[in-house]
Amino acid sequence: MRRSDLLAIALLLLLSGCRLNRPDDVLAPRKMEQFLYDYHLAQAIGQELPREDRYTTKAYIDWAYSKNGITPEQFNRSLVWYTRYPKELAKIYKRLSNRIDDEFKAASRSLSQIEKKSFSIQSGDSVNMWYLDPTALLNTSVYMNKLTYKINRDTTFHKGDTVSLNLSGTFVSTDSGVPAYAYMSLSVYYTDSVSSADTLLRNNGKVALSLILDSKKDITGISGSINYLDSTDNRNSMLVLTDMELMRYHRKEVKDTVSSVSGLPSPEL
Repeated sequence: MRRSDLLAIALLLLLSGCRLNRPDDVLAPRKMEQFLYDYHLAQAIGQELPREDRYTTKAYIDWAYSKNGITPEQFNRSLVWYTRYPKELAKIYKRLSNRIDDEFKAASRSLSQIEKKSFSIQSGDSVNMWYLDPTALLNTSVYMNKLTYKINRDTTFHKGDTVSLNLSGTFVSTDSGVPAYAYMSLSVYYTDSVSSADTLLRNNGKVALSLILDSKKDITGISGSINYLDSTDNRNSMLVLTDMELMRYHRKEVKDTVSSVSGLPSPEL
């Protein structure tokens, strides 16, 4: 065999070895980019709704899945795979951020006719009240750096209940020098006061932010937010949130209102 043939074969082997072996059930980069565009657009539109209508954000999220012909399970599998290759995910987000910045206003008008869906809290001793998608991705874009939620008073709440915001967070960045932290809050509103708990997310892993409701007062609502605090405007840096839930637990005897955070140390603001 000629030397030139050997060099050609060696070059082909080298190039093939550099390619990522993406599983068949993982979304292709362009497909992932398109879905993430619709997904973040749906979230952003939901945040622009009046506070009393923000629970309908889930309807917009459902639209994103339906439009792209994928399921939450398929998206979650793809997201897990891409987080293992942050450079590939960063490429997707770089294109995505530029596209959202250019098209957000026009695209939001095109979604204005999406039908709103109602939301009600189920009864039971332990109920997940989270009405948004359990997975979210945040970065420094003005349309993608914050997730908020609000639940109005419901007859299924009891005095002395416990509410807990639970999630898993993963910071993804190709630049080790980019600071990674986010602010997470949970507030319960009464007719004459507010009880709150908050913390800073600094590390990857599971987090639980909890409040025990006052045993003598009726609540008027629950709200909170998760804010990605990277101020460097580095579009290759992002926070992946998964397994989000807002649990409500009935308790028989609770004397005082307390707050607790598990999984993280107390925040130092």
